[in-house]
Amino acid sequence: MKFNVLKLNVERGEVRSEEFEKEGVYGIIDYALHLHDEVYKTYELDPYDPNNVTVFGKGPFAGSPLPGAHRLMFVFRSPLWGGIFPSAMGGAAYQFQRVGVDFVVIEGKAEKPTVVILKNDGENISVELHQIEEEKLIEIWRGYKGEEGVYALTQYLIDNLGHKFDGMEYRIACVGPSALNSNFGAIFSQTLRKGKRLEGSEDWAARGGSGSVLFRAHNVVAIMFGGKVKKSFPNEDISNIKIAKEIVEGVHKKPMLDVINEKTVKYKYNPKLKTGGTFGGNYPAEGDFVPILNWQMPYIPKEERIKIHENIIKHYWEPFNKEAIETKNWTTCGEPCPVLCKKHRRGHHVEYEPYEANGPLSGSISLRASDISVHAVDAMGFDAIEFGGLASWVLELVYRDLLKPEEVGLSDKPDFDKEALLLRPVEASEKNAKLVAELAHRVAFAETEIAKILGLGKRKASKILDEYFKDRLNYGESFKDYAVFTPIGEDGEITPTMYWAIGNYIPYPIQGRYWTFYQFGVFLEPEELAQKSLGSALKEFWYDNIGWCRFHRGWMGAVLKPLFMEAYGENVDLDAHARKMLRKIVNYAKKAGYEPVFWDSMRVIDLVAKGAEEFGNEKWAKRFEEDKVGTAKEYLRRVLQAYGNALGVDWSI
Repeated sequence: MKFNVLKLNVERGEVRSEEFEKEGVYGIIDYALHLHDEVYKTYELDPYDPNNVTVFGKGPFAGSPLPGAHRLMFVFRSPLWGGIFPSAMGGAAYQFQRVGVDFVVIEGKAEKPTVVILKNDGENISVELHQIEEEKLIEIWRGYKGEEGVYALTQYLIDNLGHKFDGMEYRIACVGPSALNSNFGAIFSQTLRKGKRLEGSEDWAARGGSGSVLFRAHNVVAIMFGGKVKKSFPNEDISNIKIAKEIVEGVHKKPMLDVINEKTVKYKYNPKLKTGGTFGGNYPAEGDFVPILNWQMPYIPKEERIKIHENIIKHYWEPFNKEAIETKNWTTCGEPCPVLCKKHRRGHHVEYEPYEANGPLSGSISLRASDISVHAVDAMGFDAIEFGGLASWVLELVYRDLLKPEEVGLSDKPDFDKEALLLRPVEASEKNAKLVAELAHRVAFAETEIAKILGLGKRKASKILDEYFKDRLNYGESFKDYAVFTPIGEDGEITPTMYWAIGNYIPYPIQGRYWTFYQFGVFLEPEELAQKSLGSALKEFWYDNIGWCRFHRGWMGAVLKPLFMEAYGENVDLDAHARKMLRKIVNYAKKAGYEPVFWDSMRVIDLVAKGAEEFGNEKWAKRFEEDKVGTAKEYLRRVLQAYGNALGVDWSI
């Protein structure tokens, strides 16, 4: 397949356009891996090296009327995970596809913080680099028109550079101060309508530290993009709704809208539960398996977790339903889509993962309280999952007197125990959420020495804290033992997605997203877990490779092969290609020095061991009871061995 590529060296101000064609390149991960592995050899570089190129772009079916086809993908070497990493931003490719290119490659490092402006007037692409003094940038982040962080910067760019897109649809992707001072800064974007930000329609390329790389490797603080180009397809013109519908309906044998509505019911509205979206659907389903208090579920009796969950339903889930579902405050990520998965209320976009990580996980089960913490974390531009994992860990450390509030920059000690959530859920939530918001500002602006260290991530920070405060630890104990992360290599890490799921803790080639078997409440034999995890990874690879929203996976998977054939005349062996690229990701990681390792956090080992008991696997529960660490090593070894064997690579400990 042929792709139009724009290569932008922001250090020299050079722009090169080229047409790229190579056998076996069908999407953005394919292309980015080619660059990272074969051209730039970024596995040899520091993640913040200017030649750790940031590759972003759209999938081959953007420009069609098929909903979900407009995710904007960012691919880079992660400063957190260590290997190559894809991060997805919902809806943004709907505006990006009007620029008239498939992929953009950013290389080099600009002298000053830079805004990249990409525009197509219908005939020509123009690229402009607009610089902002760092002092001015920090001033904007601190506050502009009553807002801060990414919200302030977005508004500033609308006010000062939006005129460059007069008469065009455009969008802004930008970073916050977290990108300057942490390894887990994200890239934020909000849908614009006639130069106004659309409430609730926010999305992020967050996982893995995409924003940190964009800013610290390239000094790019924002990308503005838009234009007037209409996508054309070389074979069947699937931009024609009639042709696109015929392909979908030919596979599913029913009207396209019926198929989409049937397969996406969870994300729009489930009449059986009378709720919708990830937030509405997950809390009733998870029950007492909901992650709380920095993953302390293994140490809290089930009957007390059930009572805490009842408080979550009362103070978290029911207000959401009243304020977001009953009012039908629903919108999209920025592309035309019947699912309307974005639920919002009181000016806040509410999704499960950010509100879970910076809510119940961090000791807040009051929705109004978590509005404060989540908004602060978002404003600072953090990956909200990663920051919630960090914040919950820090709050527990402060609660246990392993860190002092003033060392971190917090105004008080948290109420971080089960009794607080059982007996005074609202009061404790308000206190804890306020402290999470304070921590977000401290880390984002590196306001204390400890805050600077925390910006490295839990695993890297623990090594330093172990030396600083070894007198506060019990013999043989580490700050890592209170942290939950999936490890890789000597210092790679990522906070798992917000489910008590064994597959989330396994150091697969890509973690922290859904390239695994993430079903909570299930404890499988290691070989079966490996098989199911690999099956998920092979599917998830394709959603990311072609920039397609995974909320549509229930219907689009069966349509993908016919779409390639009809639109491009390409007969793609989807499974074989995904396996080939996953092996390439494995080989890249190994060349970068990031191979799987055993868990080095006792909290993670306890989650796995207790999971066997809680999820009903008596055989493994008994073995964990007899020899917890030894059994954990055997279980992990067998999972990775089976995973590697099935993929045809050595991926073992």
